[in-house]
Amino acid sequence: MDDYLRGYVYTKNGQKHKTRFAFLMLEKYLNKFLSSTLSDEERIIILPGIRGVGKTTLLSQLYFFDDFVSANHHNVKQKSTKIDYKLYISADRLLAENISLKDFFEFLEKEVQLRQKQKVLLLIDEIQYDPQWSLFLKLFFDKTKSWSNVIVFATGSSAIFLNQKNQDLVRRTVTERVLPEKFNEYLLLHKDIFPQTGLSAQLKEIIFHSQSAQKAFSSLQIIKPHIVEKLASVSDLEARKKDYFLRGSFPFSAEIDTRPQAMERIKNMVLINIVQKDLILSGDFDAETLVKVPDLLFLLANSDEISVGKLAQVLNISPGTLNKVLDSLVKAEILFELKPYGQPHVQVRKSSKFLFISPNIRAGLLSGFIDESIKGKFLEDYMALIFEKEFKDKGIVLFDYSKSGADFVLRFFDNSEIVIEVGFGKEETAQVENTMKKTSGRAKYAVIIGSQNLELVSDNIIKIPLNYFLLM
Repeated sequence: MDDYLRGYVYTKNGQKHKTRFAFLMLEKYLNKFLSSTLSDEERIIILPGIRGVGKTTLLSQLYFFDDFVSANHHNVKQKSTKIDYKLYISADRLLAENISLKDFFEFLEKEVQLRQKQKVLLLIDEIQYDPQWSLFLKLFFDKTKSWSNVIVFATGSSAIFLNQKNQDLVRRTVTERVLPEKFNEYLLLHKDIFPQTGLSAQLKEIIFHSQSAQKAFSSLQIIKPHIVEKLASVSDLEARKKDYFLRGSFPFSAEIDTRPQAMERIKNMVLINIVQKDLILSGDFDAETLVKVPDLLFLLANSDEISVGKLAQVLNISPGTLNKVLDSLVKAEILFELKPYGQPHVQVRKSSKFLFISPNIRAGLLSGFIDESIKGKFLEDYMALIFEKEFKDKGIVLFDYSKSGADFVLRFFDNSEIVIEVGFGKEETAQVENTMKKTSGRAKYAVIIGSQNLELVSDNIIKIPLNYFLLM
């Protein structure tokens, strides 16, 4: 097992691979476990995410925990117990041997006597391959509740987790989603360019949570020297950006020798591993429907705007079935859905808009052949990733369906709003001005991302260079 997992976390020269930002979050749970301060529901941590985001590598780094902990851990380690027993298992390998998780755990309980161990770390990969995974985790929690010496990290497909996870399991577990890399994480993992401490959090707070455009502008002015300094440290910035948007948000594709090979691997990951495996495992679609999913994804990748009705007509599929497929692709975290903008609590009878959760998925599906008319969609896909990471628990993301409207409206749970327009070399303000008029005063301000310079346009509109935003 050590030799198998070592290949995920060390180079051929024996150097440690860098850890994703997500590892720091998982490390906190393990530190609490070692110091016996973990709550009951934190004993089972579920890690859903699409394929290719490095979930197995994260589990491998947890397995070799002592080699990857941050400096903060050593203070905890001095007054805590080391892990006494650790085990990694992939549920698809159990399935190949016709062994269920329930049977395997009963074997461990009997032969290894888990309850008598001091600290036990169980790592379960691809848990969705066990048809009874949800029931297993629920029963596992109930059986081991009084033990307090076992912690479980379980990874698997977003589609299966989000479709099948029930409320009983929600109360017994913690879910920490693993998403593709942002630009600043790409710079760290693949280009050895470390982010400035606290800068990303500052940018997020300023851009999304200021009280006004004036306040956002003045706050950005204060940290502007740090932003400029960090950007100046990135050699060949434009080349780095191009590489990121085409193949840099997945750990595996960013390390492939050539860009065409990387995009081909991304396309195969989506069409073969996700569509042909995860959607089949969900059991919701017949073969006639599944064979049309690749065509659906190609149409979405090639389009600027296309209605669900038009898609259904082109694919010769019923609107109801198409909506079900689109919903599953959203749950699988391939697509990101934007609802049409309207007044709060009023349903708008317009089609949703769909972006990809990473610009790399669009690039992969198109094999790198990108028409100028959809170039701006790569920025919108990046915004979808940012919203999924930073805004999902704050409110909802809408779009103005009028041709002269802005790309996004962020509506917070208190019904306040922020209007956002993105683009390469974006300077015009007409779109955000038109959408601001529709908000009936709910919009605090509008942000235009992609301008040449940082600029306060008016009392309620601010322009921010794309490079500033990419450091968030």
